[in-house]
Amino acid sequence: MAKKKISYGNKDLLGDADFDPKTAKERITIWLDEVVLDAFRGRARAEGTKYQTLVNQALREAIHRPSLIERVERLEKKLGTG
Repeated sequence: MAKKKISYGNKDLLGDADFDPKTAKERITIWLDEVVLDAFRGRARAEGTKYQTLVNQALREAIHRPSLIERVERLEKKLGTG
């Protein structure tokens, strides 16, 4: 499988110390439930931030949470049944 080339915009305008690909953002199109989007927009208004930032934060937290399979495996190991 070919590796996807990632475009970071015009990074030539930035100095080496200013550009960090780990924090670069990529524009995507995503379909979200209206109730989910409304909740993030409402929370963003209340907190004085952007809803996209809150969605990104929630996704970032979700990828660091153990999956259901990992949690079951840990529980089985703890109980000595796995």
